[in-house]
Amino acid sequence: MTPGPRSPIAWRSAPLVIFAMALLILGVGVVVSAQFNAAYTQSRVEQSQSFADILAASSAAAVDFDDPAAAQQAADAYRVNKQIRMIGIYDRNGKLIAGYDRSGTAVAPTIERLPPAKSSVIRVQAPISQAGQHIGMVYLTVDRDIQSRRIARFAILLGLFLLAALVVATVGLAQVQLRRANRVLAGRAEALGQANALLEEQIEERAKAEEQLRQSQKMQALGQLTGGLAHDFNNLLTVIQGSADMLCRPELPESKRIRFAQAIVKAATNAASLTSQLLAFARRQPLMPEQIDVDALIDNMQELIQGTVGERIQVVIGARSPSCPVKVDRAQLQSAILNIASNARDAMAGIGVLTIRTETIDRPDGTRMTAIEIVDTGKGMDAETMDRIFEPFFTTKGTGKGTGLGLSQVYGFASQSGGDVEAESEPGKGTRLTLLLPCVEAEVTGAAGPPNSEAIEQPAMTILVVEDNEHVGAFVETLLSELGHQVRLATSGEEALELARDRRFDIVLSDVVMPGMGGLKLAEMLKREQPDLPVVLATGYSQEITDSGSGGRPVILKPYRLATLSEALAAAMNGTKEQR
Repeated sequence: MTPGPRSPIAWRSAPLVIFAMALLILGVGVVVSAQFNAAYTQSRVEQSQSFADILAASSAAAVDFDDPAAAQQAADAYRVNKQIRMIGIYDRNGKLIAGYDRSGTAVAPTIERLPPAKSSVIRVQAPISQAGQHIGMVYLTVDRDIQSRRIARFAILLGLFLLAALVVATVGLAQVQLRRANRVLAGRAEALGQANALLEEQIEERAKAEEQLRQSQKMQALGQLTGGLAHDFNNLLTVIQGSADMLCRPELPESKRIRFAQAIVKAATNAASLTSQLLAFARRQPLMPEQIDVDALIDNMQELIQGTVGERIQVVIGARSPSCPVKVDRAQLQSAILNIASNARDAMAGIGVLTIRTETIDRPDGTRMTAIEIVDTGKGMDAETMDRIFEPFFTTKGTGKGTGLGLSQVYGFASQSGGDVEAESEPGKGTRLTLLLPCVEAEVTGAAGPPNSEAIEQPAMTILVVEDNEHVGAFVETLLSELGHQVRLATSGEEALELARDRRFDIVLSDVVMPGMGGLKLAEMLKREQPDLPVVLATGYSQEITDSGSGGRPVILKPYRLATLSEALAAAMNGTKEQR
């Protein structure tokens, strides 16, 4: 049977059917795109809320101790996320403690003065809690999906649907040609899939090799760091051990006995300073700020800087306007200046000019800062290197010639001190590093004297000492007994709790890190059972105190002097009397 001629009406209706199908696909695509956009927005909100919750947890200790520097450090950790526009950390009274606004404008000083969130951003908030109490609030603003991006997405979708309609029409007219092309494309796709699998395998192997190389470089840098620390500690131990041996000689005159004892004290103080600087580098140690005249500090350091860079580099103290005083850790500021000078020396290959200038500047947000500008005539840096100079362990020096920790320590110190570091450089034109530190009102202070080594006189007390280290415990017991106190020694938190239940003590001195029940847990238990019993905590380093705080209890850092111990006990007793 011979088929009849095709109906022209069916051919005329074919474009209408194709167009209707395209419209249907377009409608479905719009609905799907809208749902995707809503889901994307919800995902952004949840992600932003997670950021805010994490920041609230990490800044709780800083807010509890009213430590703006530590709170600012927690906020600055989010600067690497370019989508975060504003962070504000507020205390329980709604006052700003720390934060930043990527636009350069000042963060609202109170929660009430926060401007309404614009439609182009998402704002979330998270409460800050400490020991179950609400102590503050975190506000975080991130970019919402850009409007032009959504329009572009819909435009691309429309173009794809129109193209699909064209493909449908083309398929109806050229099925044979497309089947042949599909067979060819299938073969090419299989080959491409094999090549892609091979490429992914090579990329994975390269990533593993790069990770192993980075880990090796980090271990090498840590080895250099620990080697230097071991060298310094061995020098100090040499002084301590030699002086102790001399003190054991019975025929030693009294004047020499005093001199060797003072040498031991000085070496121990230097060792404590070394560990303090190491913890500060790790950002685990509170800084010891004091008011400093920057110009006078640099004048006094000129000889030290010259010795650091070498005789073939000329150190020039440039013209400067009177700088305002700053309140920072003196040792860390000196270390930051020497680190910058050391990097400048390496950039100039030991020959050139190092210029140091200071001035007072006013930032757009009204903050008054002292700028310490250090300029070298070295080889400079390209933009790629500039973006990474403050990364820990990043170095452009050869193997064994640098750890990549110097400028990272400078940045950490500036951030903890409420300041910043700015860098300018071009290849062949040297480098300018500017250390910015916030100004403070000048204080009238007397001349600094030697550290107080005399114990505060106070009435005899019954003191419970909790220390798991046998030698430290015996030493503290001897110190307090020499001051006329009655001392009972416990070697664990559990034993101390039982002793405190059996008899009355005037005060408790407890180590923080101990096996089993630690010092903080013991203090909480004693607070519930004997609220009027004061507790003083002692530690060389405690992650728990760094993260959560001491609960308002006094903390003395090991190693401590007799005067420090006496002052802490007296302050704790006086504080308890005032509360009564």
